Amino acid sequence: MKWIAAIGLLVTTNALAQCDNNTHILDIVYPKNSSYFSSQYSSKLKQLTKNTQQGSGYLLLEFKVNQAQSTKEAREYNKWLAQRRIDRVKTYLNDAAYPAPVITRLLTASTEENRSVSVLWCPDESEQEVRIASKSE
Repeated sequence: MKWIAAIGLLVTTNALAQCDNNTHILDIVYPKNSSYFSSQYSSKLKQLTKNTQQGSGYLLLEFKVNQAQSTKEAREYNKWLAQRRIDRVKTYLNDAAYPAPVITRLLTASTEENRSVSVLWCPDESEQEVRIASKSE
């Protein structure tokens, strides 16, 4: 019985990270080898906390990690740095009492160099637009 609950939890967790109908809010760009974002992004995050999205949903913080590094140490460092960058944004939002849930996701199969955390709004499935086809379509 416990394994059924565990499988259900895994399926639910994956469903939360699935966000096909997202709204891109901003990208927080970081300097090379740094996990600190500049004050211009602090201002943008502060504005985000004041202008919270209407309705229910969650904020998704996403970072694409380039795994095409020459050494295992470089790959591990980049993954660690990516997580630190996401954690800094999430900590800022938590400290500002951002009211919606904040979900984080590291995408580890990127083929391009990336130094930004994407901030996306994901509406609940019940709020996503449903389109019904008519006979003429």
